[in-house]
Amino acid sequence: MISVASTAFAGGYLTNTNQSVSFLRNPARDAYIAIDGAYFNPAGIGFLSKGWHMGFDIQSAYQTRTASSYFAPFAAGTVNGVANPAGGRKDFEGKATAPVIPSIDLARVADKWFFSFHFGITGGGGKCKFDDGLGSFESQVALLPDLINALQPGAVSGYSMDTRMQGRQYYFGGQFGVGYKVTDRFNVSVGGRVVYADCNYYGHVRNIQVGVNTPQGVVYMPAAQLFESQGMPDFAALAGNRELNCDQTGWGFTPVIGVDYNFGKLNVAAKYEFKTRLRLKNKSGINTSGLAEYDDGKEIAADIPAILTLGAKYDVLDNLRVSTGFHYYFDKQATQYEHKENHLAGGGWEVLAGVEYDINDRFTVSAGWQTTNYGLGDDSQFLSDMSFVTNSNSVGLGARIKIKKRIHLNVAYFKTIYTHYKKNMKPYDKLDQKAGAMVNQLTAALTADAQYQQSVLANPNATAEQRASASARLGVIAAEAGAAETVLGAVGAAMGSGRYDGFDKFHRTNDVFGLGMEIDF
Repeated sequence: MISVASTAFAGGYLTNTNQSVSFLRNPARDAYIAIDGAYFNPAGIGFLSKGWHMGFDIQSAYQTRTASSYFAPFAAGTVNGVANPAGGRKDFEGKATAPVIPSIDLARVADKWFFSFHFGITGGGGKCKFDDGLGSFESQVALLPDLINALQPGAVSGYSMDTRMQGRQYYFGGQFGVGYKVTDRFNVSVGGRVVYADCNYYGHVRNIQVGVNTPQGVVYMPAAQLFESQGMPDFAALAGNRELNCDQTGWGFTPVIGVDYNFGKLNVAAKYEFKTRLRLKNKSGINTSGLAEYDDGKEIAADIPAILTLGAKYDVLDNLRVSTGFHYYFDKQATQYEHKENHLAGGGWEVLAGVEYDINDRFTVSAGWQTTNYGLGDDSQFLSDMSFVTNSNSVGLGARIKIKKRIHLNVAYFKTIYTHYKKNMKPYDKLDQKAGAMVNQLTAALTADAQYQQSVLANPNATAEQRASASARLGVIAAEAGAAETVLGAVGAAMGSGRYDGFDKFHRTNDVFGLGMEIDF
C-alpha cells in the first residue's frame, strides 16, 4: 500500500540528460565540441585544443508531481485531519527538490589520442514528498465503509487515516572514455559508465478509523477495534497500521561508443549507450506494507535503457551556430520489476534544436528546445501514481561569459511544460484484484486455522479446556468465513455497477537553474 518512486529530470525513463549547464541553455548538445562532450559527444573531445580541459557545474531542480484522482468513495474520507473534497475527486501532490546537482567533466587531448571523464547524477529524480499519501493506497482504506456495511448495512458512513510518504532516488554515474583521431576530420571513442544507485522509500498509514453511525451522531473509532467488537478478530488485522522503510542500492555498467565527423562548418556526431543491467538490493528496516517489491534482501530489476543519440551543429556565421539532435530510448528492452516494460507501446524519443550567438568576444547567448515523447499508448498500465512520466516540451536559455582568456562562466534556466495524461481504470487501481487477494488470503488463513482446530478436537489426548477452546474458535472461524464470502459478493456487485471505476490524471512541473565554469589549461 505504500510506495513512491521518482523519475528523470530530462530524458527517457530514469535517464537524466541534463548533465551540464550548457545543456540547460541549449539542449541540442549532441554534436557540440566542448568540455561537456565528455558526456554528450565523447568522440568530439578530440577536436578540442591540445592539453587539459575541465568543467564544473551546479544545477538546482524543483518539481511538482500531481495525480488528480477520481474515486467515488474518496468523498467519505478524512486524511491527516482534513476532510476530502466532495464528489470523490482529489489532488495528490508531491514536491521534489534537488537543490544541488553537481557534475564535473575532465579531458586530456594529445596528438592522436584523447581521454575524458564525466561524473554526474545520470538517473533518478532526487527527493519527493507526498504529505497526504497517494490514491493507490487510500483507495484500499476507502473500501472499508463499504465492506463493513456489506455485513451491517448502514453501520458506518466514513473513514479517516494518517499518512505520509517520501522517496529518494539518485543514480550516480562515473563515465570514462578514450578516443582516437582516425583522420583530421574523423574521431572514434569507446568507454563506459559505472552507475551506483542509492534509493530510499519511507511511508506510513496509521490510525485507520471508521465513522460509526450512532443515535448521537457519527463517532469515529479504530476499524480494527470495530471488527474485534463484532467478533471478527482476523478481519481486524486488515485495518492495522502499515509501515515501510526500505533502502535500495545497486551497481551497473554502461558501455558507450561514439563517432564524430567534422566537415568544417558542419559537425555531425553519434553516440550509443548500451543497456545497463541493474539489480537493486533491498535492505528493509521495516516492511508491513504488503508490497513484496520492498521485502528485505530481495533483488529488484531496474535496468537503464539503451540510448541512441544523433546530432549536428552548423556554423551559419563565425558568431552564429545552430544545432539539432535526436534521441531514442530503448525502454521496452529495459527489464523492470514484474516486467512492467511490457506495458509500453514503444520506446521514447526526443527531438532537440538550439541556437547560439556571440554578442562579442566576451558574451555568448543561447536558447534551445526539446520535445520528449514516451511510448505510453492509451490508459497505460506502465504508469501509476507512484511513478509516472508524461510527454513534454522544454525550453532553455542562458549565457556563456568569458571571465579570463581560459575561464568561462555558464548561467542558464530550463523550463519543462508537461502535457496532462489521463488513465481511466475499471475498476480504480485494480481494486478487484487487491480486494480479492486480501480476502482470499484471509480465507486461506481461516481454512488452515480450522484444520488445526479440528485436529485438536480429533486428538484423544486433548484436554477438556483445549476442546472447548477449539470449538469456540471454530465458531469464530465459521462466522468470519461467512463474512468474507459476503464481502466478496458485495465488492463484486459494486465492481459490476461501476461504483469503483475511476481515473488518474497526471501532471508535472519542472524548473532547473544552473551555474557552471569551464577552464582550459
